[in-house]
Amino acid sequence: MKSLKRWLVRLSAGLAVLAGLTPALTAHAASGVTKVPARAAYVMDAQSGQALYQQNANKRYPIASLSKLLTVYLTVKAIDAGKINWTDQVPVDHNLIRLSHNSVFSSLRMKASDQFTVKDLVVAAMVASSNSAASALGDYVAGSNAAFIQAMNQQCQDWGIDAHFISSSGLDNSDLKSYGYRLPGTGATEENLVSAKAISIVAQHLLKADPEITQISSKTEATVNGTKVYNENSCLPGKTQYKKESQIDGLKTGYTENAKLCYTATFWVNGERMIATILGGDTTFSAMNKLIKQVKQEYQLQSTALNSRTVTLVNGARILAAPNTAQVGSWTKGNQTDTITTSFKPQLTATQLKTGQVQAGEPVGEMTVADQQTGITQHVTYYARSNATLFTSHQAFRTATTQPATLLKTLTTQTAVFDAG
Repeated sequence: MKSLKRWLVRLSAGLAVLAGLTPALTAHAASGVTKVPARAAYVMDAQSGQALYQQNANKRYPIASLSKLLTVYLTVKAIDAGKINWTDQVPVDHNLIRLSHNSVFSSLRMKASDQFTVKDLVVAAMVASSNSAASALGDYVAGSNAAFIQAMNQQCQDWGIDAHFISSSGLDNSDLKSYGYRLPGTGATEENLVSAKAISIVAQHLLKADPEITQISSKTEATVNGTKVYNENSCLPGKTQYKKESQIDGLKTGYTENAKLCYTATFWVNGERMIATILGGDTTFSAMNKLIKQVKQEYQLQSTALNSRTVTLVNGARILAAPNTAQVGSWTKGNQTDTITTSFKPQLTATQLKTGQVQAGEPVGEMTVADQQTGITQHVTYYARSNATLFTSHQAFRTATTQPATLLKTLTTQTAVFDAG
């Protein structure tokens, strides 16, 4: 594997020569999205999952360091489950320290005396694409490299996506063999193989698990344990391929000789979070800007604003509830008629019905937004803004005019029947 930095220097020099020979794309470009100069590409709405562009999107290819998106997701998942903490000190295997001293494979040199927290290693993996950092996270989350790779593949099965992982960093076995991180039972040159659609879905889950991950991925540089590291994402502000109109704020790049340049980008269009992936290109950063521009020209966003609302219980209790997103959207081509419908349904959990209490931050309802034209249906959860009492053991309510739901019939204590206000 060659150094991504050296590859980018050669690419920049080549682009400078070609710049005077290639006419600029005019504002009146032909309608449609032209084929991306790469093996595969995929564009999706991060909220709804609606696909806007697909090019060999379901075919598995090497993805290099895009693999770290799943590594970081599983790290966040372990944190959310209370198994580890952001501030935990993570031991780094001596083989990973050796790996970090290889200038071809490493962007963060480590010493045996260094101490890294989980947060340090996530920053190193996302900003600097440190292979040693990603592998150390995998060891710490699952207890061993083999167990973590198993967790990666199991997670993909659980999501129903077709992916094959043999490393947590994205390095292939030919690179890992000298450092004790080749997964037993795998081939000498085996590598991670994932489709553009599948890794975009991984990114979607990461964004939902940790919406603030882009605050890390959008950094052009960071300091990890006293060492300054740099981001190779050329589409970020101040970089050579930055385009303000693209509104890119992450997410991950990757490169090996086999994978070529891979890139999963997160960006915004009119307040809607988007994800785009390009696999196996040579001019992937400029191709990403062009892809985003053409998709925005081709599609129109039909957005539905979601506001806080009051859920009123029959016993008089009123709960102010807020959605977990300010809007949802669907994308159409050409003129759009009003085909979007919304419906809100209060929903209390079994625990709330059993205890008679709603705590701030707990779900109390769901908004369904359906677009008949695109067939996209989205469900948005609403959360209580304050505590509320549904009932007490001695509280009496007016008689319901309809038969109680089956769930309510099974309760041994009297409960409140409620509706939306």
